[in-house]
Amino acid sequence: MKTSILVACPLFLYLFAPAQVKPPSLSALPAVTIRLNQDASTQNNTNSLFNHFEVIDQRPDTGRIGLHINKGAAGHARDRQLVFPRPAATEIADWLNQHFARPDAPYTGLIVLRTLWLSDANYPLEDLMRDPQKQQERTHIRLKAEVYAGKDSNYIPVFRFDTLSYTVKAVYSIHSPYSSWERDLADILGDLADSASNLTGQKQSYSRQIPLTAIHQFNQSRFASPIDSNSDLTRGVYASFEEFKNNSPSIRNFEIKTAGPNLLLYIKESNGRSYYSHDAWGYCDGKNIFIMRDGALRSAWKEGKAFYFSASGTTTSISSNTTPSGHSRYIYTIDMDTGSIY
Repeated sequence: MKTSILVACPLFLYLFAPAQVKPPSLSALPAVTIRLNQDASTQNNTNSLFNHFEVIDQRPDTGRIGLHINKGAAGHARDRQLVFPRPAATEIADWLNQHFARPDAPYTGLIVLRTLWLSDANYPLEDLMRDPQKQQERTHIRLKAEVYAGKDSNYIPVFRFDTLSYTVKAVYSIHSPYSSWERDLADILGDLADSASNLTGQKQSYSRQIPLTAIHQFNQSRFASPIDSNSDLTRGVYASFEEFKNNSPSIRNFEIKTAGPNLLLYIKESNGRSYYSHDAWGYCDGKNIFIMRDGALRSAWKEGKAFYFSASGTTTSISSNTTPSGHSRYIYTIDMDTGSIY
């Protein structure tokens, strides 16, 4: 059973220990190649308004499309990064052109890829994380994109596609050929192509048109924030995602304490006392960034322009290094548009 959720509107990591350890890299993980299912229905091609599809990859991390972890073992040897055979923009554009393009159609379909992540490394929804009966229900695909219809060097903004599809049973394992992921992702891309064609037909007579250069500038601007462009990190506590993004922590009077493998944040008051805080967004020691998760500060690292961190899956993690599912590592990344953790 599979459920898709439309929402409105990028590993594994050591848990902190007194000795500083260099965070591992996703790029060092063995790769599994994901190939889009070729059995997609082409019955809608006769109605397609697109003669060709182009894809621009504007994801923070373009080096991979997801992560598969070995849930049961203590070691990390069988964790895998998920990749396409070719760059994501090429792979998706060729697949859409093969299955959803019509040569005599009037428009070029332009897809700006902002998020694509296939993962069984964390819980995709908070309610799944809290429900002990659903602790294996975490295999998911997240896709976020902007879709445009182009003609004569100008483009109509069609819609923003933002979807989370998760599988109720953890059907993927290191022994599988990953065919379910390949089929599910192809289905989602097919839904995107069909929706784009239908909405273009509705908008073509009255939507504003913008040049391709403006689309590029808009999407590249998301990586112009100080946390991306400034190599000098400011020490302090981030009260919000915006403070993190702007490299401007507002809380400067604090202390960090250790509790087993965890780092805990204490805010100092004017009378000299301090209190434990789990509400802050994160912390920077001037060289490293830490994200607040489950009441503890989790060390983060950067690949491309994406930030990753690992954490346990329950709020009981402060006193325990393991989780009810028997797996101590849940890997998350930050949506740099909204600050959401997924």
